[in-house]
Amino acid sequence: MYDVAIIGCGVIGASLAYTLSRYDLRVLVLERENDVAMGTTKANSAIVHAGYDPEPGTLMAKLNVQGSAMMEQLCADLSVEYKRIGSLVLGFSEEDRKTLGRIYENGVQNGVPGLEMLTGEQARGMEPALSADVIAALYAPSAAVIDPWGLCIAEAEVAVRNGAELRLRSEVTGLAEHGDFCTISTTTATYEARYVVNCAGVDAETVYRMTAEPKFKTLPSRGAYYLLDKSSGDLVSHVVFQCPSAAGKGVLVAPTVHGNLIVGPNAEEVRSSTDRAVTAAALDAVATAAKKSVPGVDLRQSIRNFAGVRANTTLSD
Repeated sequence: MYDVAIIGCGVIGASLAYTLSRYDLRVLVLERENDVAMGTTKANSAIVHAGYDPEPGTLMAKLNVQGSAMMEQLCADLSVEYKRIGSLVLGFSEEDRKTLGRIYENGVQNGVPGLEMLTGEQARGMEPALSADVIAALYAPSAAVIDPWGLCIAEAEVAVRNGAELRLRSEVTGLAEHGDFCTISTTTATYEARYVVNCAGVDAETVYRMTAEPKFKTLPSRGAYYLLDKSSGDLVSHVVFQCPSAAGKGVLVAPTVHGNLIVGPNAEEVRSSTDRAVTAAALDAVATAAKKSVPGVDLRQSIRNFAGVRANTTLSD
């Protein structure tokens, strides 16, 4: 009998296992793939967001700001690459300026430190490569870039050293409640645990349906990226966003912790959580949006294109 079973070993599942492994608990981690960090964790923008975007009063707002503040020390403890470089959210119109004002107020209410509203000239003073069409920007100095798969691997390794048990290639196929414990059926074995935590990411709804009708629906969202050569890594020194929308935080241009430049993603709903196809249309959309922010970005320096799928849901919190 395990005290806690965690379904999924992306960055959330690994973080939970890492934390629980410090206590006198029997912890089990079940992962469908043949390694950890194989879903959204390995294909994303690698950003630690400041926390201005979530609506004030939501759990997302609270945890985003707290997590951002904790991340630097966590990465230092685990020898994971982390750089606090700040972010700029760009505005190109008066409508964008209103959006920037709204997310500035959000950020202040959420407790995001050091937020500043900038003019276009001030923004270009910080980032000379920005478009001349930028009329305003929101500066968030607490934003950072990170090695997300490195964080997940490090947390999982420490958890296992501390006694947590990791079962790879163990897709969960069924859950059954038995009073004060649950039975978890997988493709390889059956386990019992007093508590089960669903960290299945894009497939969290599928796991939820094994025990109850969910109050939310998962909307898998695919985003494509360019990863540019290190010769382009110093084109910008901050994470450069456009104004957020319902589809996400928009196409960014940002340096990585390894010295490259990352550009993307677009956002398109897909039916499958594993549909990580990279299409010409998606790359064209990313290129057009990125050049609106940073006209000089040279996508001929691309060394890799990839796509990730993230778990948008019908509930914001």
